Amino acid sequence: MKDFHIIHALCRAALASPSNAVIRQIERLRDSLEKEGSKADAKKLTSLLNSMDKACDMAPTRIQKSRIMLAGEELTPNSSIPVDKETAIPLVEVLFPDALLAEQPIFGSNVSLAVQSILDEWVHLEKLSEIDAHPSKSCLIYGSPGTGKTHLALWMARQMGIPVVLARLDGLISSFLGTTSRNIGNLFTFAARYRCILLLDEFDAIAKLRNDPQEVGEIKRVVNTLLQNLDARRDSGITIGITNHEFLLDPAIWRRFDVQIEIPKPSHEVLSKIIGKFLSPLKFKDEEIKFLAWCIEGGTGADAKSLVQWIKKNHVLEQNKESPLVELLRRFALLNSGRIDSAKRNMLVHEEDNLLTALLDNQEFGFKKKEVADFMGIAASTVSKKISKIKEMEQEGRYAQ
Repeated sequence: MKDFHIIHALCRAALASPSNAVIRQIERLRDSLEKEGSKADAKKLTSLLNSMDKACDMAPTRIQKSRIMLAGEELTPNSSIPVDKETAIPLVEVLFPDALLAEQPIFGSNVSLAVQSILDEWVHLEKLSEIDAHPSKSCLIYGSPGTGKTHLALWMARQMGIPVVLARLDGLISSFLGTTSRNIGNLFTFAARYRCILLLDEFDAIAKLRNDPQEVGEIKRVVNTLLQNLDARRDSGITIGITNHEFLLDPAIWRRFDVQIEIPKPSHEVLSKIIGKFLSPLKFKDEEIKFLAWCIEGGTGADAKSLVQWIKKNHVLEQNKESPLVELLRRFALLNSGRIDSAKRNMLVHEEDNLLTALLDNQEFGFKKKEVADFMGIAASTVSKKISKIKEMEQEGRYAQ
């Protein structure tokens, strides 16, 4: 067929967001080409359709079948949201799938496997229903601040193609006796009315230990109300709780969630991936990215993002001047003492010799002498001389003892 390459490209673009109508028309075109004898072109369309089937196994269009299984009305921008009666502050913020985070968060293999398992349950919803099994409808996500918990929850919601009802703590928690419990009841009543994911961020604020001596009796009534509503929601919708302080949660809360996912601080490999992703369009070598990860080892994804944002700003302000990487990190350490381990901060700011030996002695990162020399903006021969001098001083120190 003349200009088939253009038709093929149009079909590929259409299948990026496939509908049944689009798929049917491409199938008709393929069948027509085959009848006309254009078997090679027909085969290309068949391959395109097969590739689309594989690629869509985790696409929102597949997971959106889950919406059919959820009870309730469709949530729209015109739906009336609940408010606190005393202050008129909204109890929720509604986020629709198209506005949710499309960028998949970067985690280690264990966390990725756990998340994939949850989404797989919704992909194979119909098969599970055939044997009277049901996908997990509640998930507790916990870990240190800045590890990407909220990002993960919103990304999962986008994959499912379901609106998010995000609970607003400034509206839920009230100083009036009994009002917080009433607000929680109104929140769950609203979520039960619509097909949605109820997202309870900073969950520990309303799910604290009932025997905490620092809390007044009101917290017990709040937690009891929360437990009752979580039980009632099990059969009506999806609930995700997020907390930075899982140790504050009442033990009974844990049992209300089908799955619990801990998001740990990223390993240096994951930090390198996060840094590399955020650095674009700036170009850094792999060993330079690895050095940046070493500098904030023990930090979070949020720390990595802050480091990259600072590097980008510095790149613009310096008007493309090339400073040694260690000098760049020295300035970052001076301005961000809370984002870098104190020992590494001291090495970057005050102890260049200790920094040099720490990098070369680190077996996990495996820095080479030439790489360290490049980081410091000096010749490899100078590094060798510095190492020799350090060893001589150490030897003299041992003799002196």
